[in-house]
Amino acid sequence: MTADRVLQGLSEALGPRLRAELRPRVVGVRRPRELQELWCEIDRADLLLAVKTLKDLGPLHISIISGRDAGETIELLYHLAVGFGTEGGEVMVTFRLQVPKADPVVPSITGLLPGAETTEREKIEFLGVDFAGIPNRAHVFLPDDFPYHPWRKDEPGLATTIKRMVEWEEKEDGGSGTAG
Repeated sequence: MTADRVLQGLSEALGPRLRAELRPRVVGVRRPRELQELWCEIDRADLLLAVKTLKDLGPLHISIISGRDAGETIELLYHLAVGFGTEGGEVMVTFRLQVPKADPVVPSITGLLPGAETTEREKIEFLGVDFAGIPNRAHVFLPDDFPYHPWRKDEPGLATTIKRMVEWEEKEDGGSGTAG
């Protein structure tokens, strides 16, 4: 599997809606070699088609979905390996989606990749993203009745519920106990 072949497959499936970039990465110490990774920005409406396209290209593995509060949106990064475990090697693909906080709904990919369930559930509880079609919504880390999404910067009352202070923050605020 090559990154060019993966890019071609995604381009055929998504057309001009795909915004993609091949990025080189050096791996190995004794015999370093350069690999190409594929980074793509896609719309949430294209997520299932994009994942299905990768799955049709070869064995597909999801590493994790990472996410962050990006102001008016929640940014989700889907880290996937196409050609997972094959002799020709795998191609790392990252899909970046911007999900509006006003409508934080994304289709669940668990119908295509059941292994995505745990990482989707984590984003439900920590970022408040709703994965339409996920079979199990129970929290993984926090109590099911926990009232906040700790990774959201706009959660009212979160500061009074959770105290997180690390040494460098304490020095910045003069030891008052409130990180700024």
